[in-house]
Amino acid sequence: MSNCKVPCLYCTTENEDTAKTCSNCGMELPDSHPHSGDYRRKRFKWGFWFTVIFCLVMMAYLPR
Repeated sequence: MSNCKVPCLYCTTENEDTAKTCSNCGMELPDSHPHSGDYRRKRFKWGFWFTVIFCLVMMAYLPR
């Protein structure tokens, strides 16, 4: 069980990241919330690999 909380996009009430609707206003929470752990891990992974590839290209491209 996760204790990660994400805010509702409408009323900013903190909800569990596994909840489908907001506990305060009842609005449906999006599947890919910007504050969810999965979303952050996915962004980090893409950013990390972009940085690695960029560094490798620059090491090969730049004159010695």
